[in-house]
Formats: sequence, structure tokens, C-alpha cells
Amino acid sequence: MTGRLSVRHLFVMVPILGVVVAAGRALTDNSFLWHVRAGSLQLDIGEVLRADPFSFTAGGEMWRTQSWIEDLGDGLLDRWTGDLVWVWPLVAITMVATVSLIGLAIYREAPQPLTTALVLLFVVWLLLRSLVPRPVVFSHLLLAGLILALSHPRLRWTIPLLVWVWAGVHGSFVIGIGLIVLEAIRSRRRDLWETAGLSAVAASLTAHGLALWGVLLEFASSRGALDLITEWSPPDLTDPGVAPYALIIAALFVAASRGRVAPRDLVVVVPFVLFGLTSYRALIPATLVLAPWVGRAFELPDPSSRQESGRLNGAIAVVLVGAAVWAGANRAATTPDPERFPVAAIGALEAGPVFHGDAVGGYLIYEAWPEVLVYIDDRAELYGTKRFEDFVSARAGEAGWSDLFAEYSISQALLEADGTGLQEVLAASGWVERHRDADFVVLARP
Repeated sequence: MTGRLSVRHLFVMVPILGVVVAAGRALTDNSFLWHVRAGSLQLDIGEVLRADPFSFTAGGEMWRTQSWIEDLGDGLLDRWTGDLVWVWPLVAITMVATVSLIGLAIYREAPQPLTTALVLLFVVWLLLRSLVPRPVVFSHLLLAGLILALSHPRLRWTIPLLVWVWAGVHGSFVIGIGLIVLEAIRSRRRDLWETAGLSAVAASLTAHGLALWGVLLEFASSRGALDLITEWSPPDLTDPGVAPYALIIAALFVAASRGRVAPRDLVVVVPFVLFGLTSYRALIPATLVLAPWVGRAFELPDPSSRQESGRLNGAIAVVLVGAAVWAGANRAATTPDPERFPVAAIGALEAGPVFHGDAVGGYLIYEAWPEVLVYIDDRAELYGTKRFEDFVSARAGEAGWSDLFAEYSISQALLEADGTGLQEVLAASGWVERHRDADFVVLARP
């Protein structure tokens, strides 16, 4: 019955609450950890960072904290709590808000709770790849807000403000501006052209000003470095984790064949379908944009005539929310995962430069900086292709590693304890073990 909480609405709650449970996981994201330390440092110095303070390979070189708003928030939370207990609730709330906003956008296109629930299952399945407390998570929320604002002309005034915040959180704000432009072409709304222009101006008024666009150009020019990072490689649609994207594409074909996606709608749909195929990182923003169109493909039965108890369904909803919060809180970690990061090995490191794998650079910045300076981490726009290639070559123990170590006065190495590559070469060169556990080994020049 209308006006009451029905079983159909409970189905919609399932994928939304699913992210609450899924967000409670081990803290394994390397990138997020350096964002926390960057936030703390910016609070100390009272300004945004414009040069790299963390590495010995690019230290002092120009580097701007493009995600300064999120970094400051992370730094504040880290100071207030003294640990990472805030990570799970922050990610869970952000993801619930994202899925809820997209759910509203889907329902606007296909006003059936069951259809909305089905499409949200696709969305959440793909979102599970990004349940990490990185700036990209908040960019998904801002994109969801933009999608909803574009479907409501009365909310147009909020879009430049939203893009301003987005530009201080993540470089993907350009996706939002691109969506505004495509929607202006599709809908032939002149006001959206004005909104796109105001949004570009708003992005230029963040802490870095016009230099923000330079950051994006540097990132785009680092394609060679990005190719060495898995999340920037094209997605394998046979991978169960991303297979729903293939279903999304199929559903869009169905909707188009039924005339529910008009030719002019393809102005938005086709570019974002192709964008999602460019990299794993592009899958989620593409899915969020496409989800409302996917809702048009389904016609599910609507058993609205059945009598239901609103109070009973309300009680079930409360139980579902409570169970999701309890399960998520019990699964959530408050410290970096010792199986993923060198929690035990870090005590064996001495002050100064250290060679290490790229998967622990952020952790070293979070736990050991400024005593320990990192060789490299995932800031592709800072290090560039040449430094990443040198790193990969040295990690493999290829010829030239000793020259690289001499150039940077590296006398210690933190490596995975697999006995291969550089670890094998260093052992043969007389380097001694300072620490070893099941996952990591610390080697020192004799």
C-alpha cells in the first residue's frame, strides 16, 4: 500500500545495507595512509602542500595535494582518535549516501522498488572494489549527487558548489564537468552550458587555483607510470568482480531495443560505456552514470495490491539496519593489516632512505616518516614513468640496481620475503638480514 513501508522497499534496503557490512574490512589500502599523514602535515604548517616532503627520490620537487580537503579531514580524525577507528563509519556512511542517491536516480527513471533494488545490486557489486577510505570514495558520492542534481532543474544552482568541493577532493571532478556538457547536448538545455562554465570556474577557485589544471595535465602525461599500476589497466569482464559491467552493457542494449533509450540519450550512454572499459578505476563512475538508464531495461512485477503490515515491515527494517551495523562494526579494523604491511619489520628500519616495494610506501609515510624516507609510492604524477621503470628494474634485481642504490645512498631494503629478485641479489652480494618474518625481510649493507 502506498505510504507504507512494504516488502518491496525492504528489498531496496538490502544492497544499501550491504555496503555497511562490506565496509567493515581489514585496512589494506596503501594509498589512503599517506593521505592521512599529508593531512596532519598540512594542519601543522597551516597551508596546502606544494612540494613533496615524503620521498628521497623526488623530495622537494613540485607536488600539490590535489585531495587537500579530504586529507585535512583524515588528519583531523586521526588526531582526535589516535588510531584509525573512524575509517569504517566514514566509509560506510559515505557509501550508503552514494548508493541511496543513485537509488533515487534509478527510481526516477524506473519507478519500481524491485527494479531499483535489482539495478542497485549491480552497482553495489562493482562498488565493492572501492570500499577503501581514499578520496576516490568521496568522488563517487559527489558524482552521485551531480547525477541527481542534473535530473532536477531546481537543483542546478548546487552543481558549481558541488564541483568546487569535488575539485578539492579528487581529480575526477573533470568527469563531472564532462557529464554536464554531455547532458547539455542531450537535453538541449542552454542553462547547463552556463552551469558547466561556472563549474569550471569554481574548480579553478580551490586552494591551488589555476595550478589545479596543471596537476591534471601532469597526471595525464604519466600514462607510462599508470600502466605499471593494476587499477589503471583495462578491466577483464570475465573477472567475477567486474562481470556485472557486462550485464549493464547488455541491459542497455535491451533498453535501446525497446525504445527506452532514445537516440539522443546515446550522447551520454555511449561515451560512458566506453569510458568504463578503459580501466578498473573508470568502472565505478561509468556504472553510477549508467545505472539510471539501466533501470529502463527491466519490467518487474509490482505486487502493490497485496495487503501488508507497515509496522511489521518497519520492525524488519530496524532489525536489518541493526544487524548490518553490528556486522560491519565487528568486521572493521582500527589498525593497518599486519599481513599486508610490514608492521613487525618496520622496527628494524633505521632513519634515512630505504628501498621497498611500491605496495608499502604509503604505510611507511604514515608510520615512519620523517625518520624514514620512502623510495616510491602510488603518486604517479610525482614520480613519472622513468622513476617507476627504474624501480621495477631494481626490484627485479636487474643490472643497474647497485648504481641506483649508490645514487641515493641506500643502505637498507624492506622487501617481501619471497627469496626472489632483488632479495636474492642482495643476499648474494653479502647484505645481511636485520629482520625476517613470514611476509617481509629487512636487509642491510654490511
